[in-house]
Amino acid sequence: MRKINFIALAIVVALAGCATEYYTYSGSPVIQGQGGASKRVGGVDLWVIGTPPRKFRVIGYLTDSRPGGPIPMAARDGQLAEKVRAAGGDGLIMNSDVSRYMGTFTTTNASAYTSGNVNLAGDVANFNANTNAYGNSVSVPLNRRESRYFVIKYAD
Repeated sequence: MRKINFIALAIVVALAGCATEYYTYSGSPVIQGQGGASKRVGGVDLWVIGTPPRKFRVIGYLTDSRPGGPIPMAARDGQLAEKVRAAGGDGLIMNSDVSRYMGTFTTTNASAYTSGNVNLAGDVANFNANTNAYGNSVSVPLNRRESRYFVIKYAD
């Protein structure tokens, strides 16, 4: 039973990888941003609402798809910043960020044992038995995060 659970888990992990793709963007004019909300990650400005309050050009487009769990999501911003720096960008403007429910992974383990004794006294046999059962089950929702960003270069 444990071997089957391990195989199922391995399949889920193999199918749930991360993918970040960069696409070059052509023809963007210089745009004057109006401001918004951002955070700085790995030397890159990540604009989650609005645009930078300065002039910039769009130089690329990033798509990111990954499991929505805590570990893949904790690594997302740093990995995006690496892609932006590699493309020569200064920041990202979030275009969309969607979480999709893909299903649930459940694993269950159960065990039971019985112990007993027999007492013989003449023609009478007494049997005492004790049965114990233990079990646990874990269910984890499987979510997928799909995000899209504009890669920007500040115009000086």
